[in-house]
Amino acid sequence: MGQVLLFTLSFVLGIAVPALIVRRDLARLSGEPLARAWPDASLWAAVVVFGPLCLPVHFIRTRRSWLGLLLGLGWLVLATLLSSLPSELLAMIFKVPS
Repeated sequence: MGQVLLFTLSFVLGIAVPALIVRRDLARLSGEPLARAWPDASLWAAVVVFGPLCLPVHFIRTRRSWLGLLLGLGWLVLATLLSSLPSELLAMIFKVPS
């Protein structure tokens, strides 16, 4: 039972964290970079299917520069940590076998 709850938490965070990062970035964009961003349906499809892996694509697509690639990779690492650490910590605290 504990493994199911940890998997569900990891799954939810794997969608919620990238979605929040992309939404935060979209709120700060204007002009041409905002016009290059995904439409809402494509955004949600990418976030749900690819999770944190959609972040580098989003930042490269909107920035079209090396800075966009670096931002995307940085957010990818952060999103992966934020998505997996809570589950790992809860697994250690409650001693859920892997």
